[in-house]
Amino acid sequence: VGAGKLGLPDNAVVAFALGCDMVNVGREAMLAIGCIQAQKCHTDTCPTGVATQHPWLARGLDPTLKSVRAANYLRTLRRDLVKVAEACGVEHPGLIDTDAVEILDGRTSSTPLREVYGYRPDWGLPSAADRAQIVRLMTTEAPRGGTATPSPTAVR
Repeated sequence: VGAGKLGLPDNAVVAFALGCDMVNVGREAMLAIGCIQAQKCHTDTCPTGVATQHPWLARGLDPTLKSVRAANYLRTLRRDLVKVAEACGVEHPGLIDTDAVEILDGRTSSTPLREVYGYRPDWGLPSAADRAQIVRLMTTEAPRGGTATPSPTAVR
């Protein structure tokens, strides 16, 4: 499990290519629900109510509105990760390998991620059987009927 500023697609893709099965997102999700980075998390006096247990300050956090914003952030992150995976020619971000990612060395040169970290081919990738299962899951059509459709308020 990867953590630490991996809530943006470009950072998460590097983590997946290096072998993470999933990434934690904290800071970016907090920003999505209204964190202004006042750097008062440890004092229990967060002015937006995001990082506090103080009842009066927590009133500034409307769960109905903020849950929609958090869901939109997560949905967008997932969509963007799948789009990057498709651009790399694979069905899922977990199938991106270290040869598909290059680190820019300057304006005109780059180095494959594999060389930066000294990875061998297939390091960081799921087993062949797991890769086949992931591809099957990602390419199987979703069942019809019974799927939840987002409410009109969720698409703000």
